[in-house]
Amino acid sequence: MKCYIRNMSAISPQPTFATDSFLSQTAEVPADAKCMRALEPDYKLCIKEAGLRRRMSHVIKMGVASALDCVAGANGALPDAIITATGLGCLADTEKFLQQIVENDEKLLNPTSFIQSTFNTIGGQVALILKRQCYNFTYVHRGFSFESAVIDAMMQLSDGEASHILVGGIDEVTDVEYRVMERMGFWRNGAKMGEGAQFFMLSSESSAQDVAQISGVRTFLSKSADYVSEVESFLASCGLTMADVDLVLSGESGDAKMDAPLLSWKKTLPAGKPTATYKQLCGEYQTAASFGVWCAANILKYHSVSTALRPVGQVGPLRRVLVFNSYRDKNCSLFLLEKVG
Repeated sequence: MKCYIRNMSAISPQPTFATDSFLSQTAEVPADAKCMRALEPDYKLCIKEAGLRRRMSHVIKMGVASALDCVAGANGALPDAIITATGLGCLADTEKFLQQIVENDEKLLNPTSFIQSTFNTIGGQVALILKRQCYNFTYVHRGFSFESAVIDAMMQLSDGEASHILVGGIDEVTDVEYRVMERMGFWRNGAKMGEGAQFFMLSSESSAQDVAQISGVRTFLSKSADYVSEVESFLASCGLTMADVDLVLSGESGDAKMDAPLLSWKKTLPAGKPTATYKQLCGEYQTAASFGVWCAANILKYHSVSTALRPVGQVGPLRRVLVFNSYRDKNCSLFLLEKVG
């Protein structure tokens, strides 16, 4: 089961949107910054209707703009299905609606915030703008949200249910969310909270425009898993071994305790195996794996590893990249991306 990335788009804390380069420039994040917020583009260029833009919250604009930009660059391909993924959804609208309940004593509430607080708002807005009456599903599976969306898309493409599927991972930062999660013990040991919106147009058939190929996806729970055997089994299912992987791109959050199992696994890699990391650029959030996949696809597209990804080891020809994402030492996932052709 495999699919091809026809086009992709990313809005992140880095200058990644609508650019012809790959992390040639990066945004510096102050050491004392609590969160990594996305660099928002000029939304007028993607979302033409001013009234619609005004009604959209931060995360909806990020998601819709990234999705529309992805479709616009897909050489005329329109999605037969739209699958979005989010860990916590449209939190700002949810907070706004709850605040209105308190302030207005549960009377005369504005329905806009409630309507836009639902998890499937972004997928619905994209479908309305593109006028696509097709399969439209949103996965809210915490740290496995984006992975579930990609697996669903790959199954549909493999079964012939669709030819082109738009898949995206979106999450946002809010001040209330940060404070609540900090009180629960998050963000105290070096990890920074992040946000972003990454969309991919996945196709069942290859073309000259394809950026990369997704050859496999696997998810597993950290507490009950042996990382070495999980990776070996995953690569074996793709007919490969670690010797066939040219780069390991891992998602350490910066929290030493949470990253310990992943760091221990990296020590078992063959001597000299090139590695790199990506969460220092996007922060930690439940769909951060989508940024990792975006980075891996660009590595294969541009045939180089940006210094911003902190590469270690001598990088040779790049044909296969293994993305290993770990969210809070609970949800682990593997993506294998390969060069097309």
